[in-house]
Amino acid sequence: MKTYHVLQATLTLATCTLSALAISTSANASTVVTFDDLKGDNLLVPDGYGGIRWDNNWIYYGFEQNPYTPESIPNRIYGNYDKWDGPSSIPFYFASPVIFDGGYIAGIDFSVPASFSLYNGGTLQATSASLTPSSTPTFLSSGYTGLVDEVRVNWDSNSTVLDNVTYHTAAVPEPASLIGLLGLGAFGITSKFKRKQKQQVHC
Repeated sequence: MKTYHVLQATLTLATCTLSALAISTSANASTVVTFDDLKGDNLLVPDGYGGIRWDNNWIYYGFEQNPYTPESIPNRIYGNYDKWDGPSSIPFYFASPVIFDGGYIAGIDFSVPASFSLYNGGTLQATSASLTPSSTPTFLSSGYTGLVDEVRVNWDSNSTVLDNVTYHTAAVPEPASLIGLLGLGAFGITSKFKRKQKQQVHC
């Protein structure tokens, strides 16, 4: 009888502790890289900005230029002309794998349709749907929920811009899910001890 009560109290305390942890845990929020706090025009996006390695592939600017409309004012980015010209597949990289949501595309409406190619460890994981640019910034979703460490933007570098690059880190299982498992385990153990106790009474 004493063993049963001690075990029941221990399980109750553990459940309460995990409940407190669950209350303090929140879901991972998306990161939206707007480029709007960068100063100047036609300058390289610095490596590490927004948690991304741009590798001298991307240039930002903020002056008005239709149809290259930013989703958020003032800045947007385009491919570095010194490295990329015409139809290109321009990469940027993440230090550790993330879930890439997509970004806003704008540009000349008769240019090459834009798409994203998603890589992890150098291996192609998925390619998004394609989007024909227009003067209205339009969100192009990656359409992929797996982890990636490299994104390549496939488009005409001379006639398209990108803005509000969006990604988020992989969700970590919250303690709440552990509480459910612990609760099931506690119920099973408690039931087993009750059955054993009844058997001892009947003997």
